[in-house]
Amino acid sequence: MTGKGKEEHIVDHRKNKHREILPGILILLCLLLFSGALVLGVRAQVPETIENPVQGISADSSMKGYLGKGYTYADLDTDSLQTESTGTLAQVPENEPEEQQEEADPEEEPEVTAPSDDTVQAASEETEESVEDGNTDQENPSEEPQQPEENTVQYDPEDGEDNQEDQEATPDLDDDRNQEGAEVPEEETPTPAPEENKYPSVATDLTDGETVSASYRTFYVQAWDYQGNVLPSSSVEVLGNGQKLYSVSTDGEGIIAYRMELTEAENTVDIKVTDSEGWSYTLPQYRIIRSEDGEEQPAGTVNISIEAGSVGLGTILSSTPVEFYQGEQLSSVLLRLLDENGFDWRNEGSATSGFYLRSIGRSGLTAGASIPADLQAHLEAANCQMTDHDNDWLGEYDFTMDSGWLYFVNGEYMNVGMAGYFPADGDSVRLRFSLYAGADVGAGQNGETWGDW
Repeated sequence: MTGKGKEEHIVDHRKNKHREILPGILILLCLLLFSGALVLGVRAQVPETIENPVQGISADSSMKGYLGKGYTYADLDTDSLQTESTGTLAQVPENEPEEQQEEADPEEEPEVTAPSDDTVQAASEETEESVEDGNTDQENPSEEPQQPEENTVQYDPEDGEDNQEDQEATPDLDDDRNQEGAEVPEEETPTPAPEENKYPSVATDLTDGETVSASYRTFYVQAWDYQGNVLPSSSVEVLGNGQKLYSVSTDGEGIIAYRMELTEAENTVDIKVTDSEGWSYTLPQYRIIRSEDGEEQPAGTVNISIEAGSVGLGTILSSTPVEFYQGEQLSSVLLRLLDENGFDWRNEGSATSGFYLRSIGRSGLTAGASIPADLQAHLEAANCQMTDHDNDWLGEYDFTMDSGWLYFVNGEYMNVGMAGYFPADGDSVRLRFSLYAGADVGAGQNGETWGDW
């Protein structure tokens, strides 16, 4: 083999050797990478060391001690110092399941990142220092254990009894005991605001213990709410001898009339008023004595006249005084007047309830009646339907379809039935015949007035 060929052989041999070494190097590099990844993974699994709460209490570690979770201070019993010192961290008892620990800290766990080499090294150094301190305490058991700093948390003994020595050493553990002897400021009881007076008001003409010679007593009640509004009869409850009484009338001013039959020697009346807001007021009970001695005396006198100027008859009965008795309605007084002066009458209802005077009669009463010409013109302009009439009667539907009797008291038209009006002494009452619903006597509907015939 020539020198040149030998040299080429050596070169080929070296190339082949390099080719054999290259796969080994690659395998070695892979192993190194795998080992490095494994080391990093092991370091990542090193738990984060919590700062010793003895040196610096954090909100998280202290709260865990109160809750019995996580770290807390070891028991101060000297027997336990053989294994643990007050400076070490005591783990949660093993018999507590992990599920309870998770329930005690419901907050979302923060994301854990792999600590750096410096952090792991610092944590290892702190752990070693802690172990060395613990060994030092064990080597000198005669020395008094280090007392925990203030604001520490300790477990109570298993038997549940308070450790008096521990309480004296750590007074802040029991807030209630710290308050013994302290003066508690007296809380002033606020004076309640006076309740607003919204009670209704009520008035009546009854007098307690009054004596009545008649067999009945008519009395009046008027009520207002706290704002001064007149209350209707539905807001007033009246009991006569324990039985409910119903009103017989209510005038335009809200005065409600009641009639009570006096069936006992001593009768009682109870009045209670309740407004729309539920506020109520009850008057003291009234007693009415029924007298059996003597005759009933009149309560006063009224003057009543009967007029029919609308049909040309003028005054049929001039103003005549009539006596009335306590509680007597105007309808009853009028009927007594008609009877005493020779008149007949037709009515609806009764003298004490729902009375309506339809007509009065007497022989030849309407003889010579004639509607005045100017009034006739008004009737025609209003397209009033005309009718016939009876010579002996005068009342509704005579002469027109809108005719009838109206009454006035002291010059004022009364828009209430006669049974609902109780006269007062000296009243002047005018009973007047109208052809067109009051328009011809100064009391027309909707304010319509033609004149005063």
